[in-house]
Amino acid sequence: MRNQMNMSIPLIGRMALLGTVLLTMAAVHGAALTSTEKAVEAGQVLPLEGTGFHAGQTVRLVLLGTLTEYTLREVTVDDAGVFAFDLEVPVDVRPGQYQLLALSGENTREAAMDLSVMAASQVAVAADSHDQAAGHTEAMDAGARAEEMTITRATTGAGWGVIGLLIGLAGGAGVMLLRGTPKVEA
Repeated sequence: MRNQMNMSIPLIGRMALLGTVLLTMAAVHGAALTSTEKAVEAGQVLPLEGTGFHAGQTVRLVLLGTLTEYTLREVTVDDAGVFAFDLEVPVDVRPGQYQLLALSGENTREAAMDLSVMAASQVAVAADSHDQAAGHTEAMDAGARAEEMTITRATTGAGWGVIGLLIGLAGGAGVMLLRGTPKVEA
């Protein structure tokens, strides 16, 4: 009896593995996002093509970064399972590495593409609007880029206080663990 029970466990495990593999293969249908560009400037357009989707499917395009997420737009796939258009990247997207995701239904990831977003060229915009009024000429141009002129604080004083508190609590917990529990004599 015990031998039969041990043999049925591997059979159940194998059946579960086979079922998982079949479900995964059914879910993965080869959808892909592609572009001629691997980097785009914030505020500009990205030529985008999607292939291998289900006909008539609606997908939501999301730009996913380390700490941020930007929902860009929804797209309805044509009868051939493809779409192609110029995707506008919002000007307020921070520079960095992102994944462009195509999500369907309940946030199911259909396809993904790596994308670099560069800072928007704010120097050129500022030159048009302010230089003529201020009497500046091109000889006065410092040649600085927008990202060189922007100074941001990474963490506020309150943020550093919270970080210090967490480090102190972690240190205290570590000391308590190292000390161990007191010995009780009977």
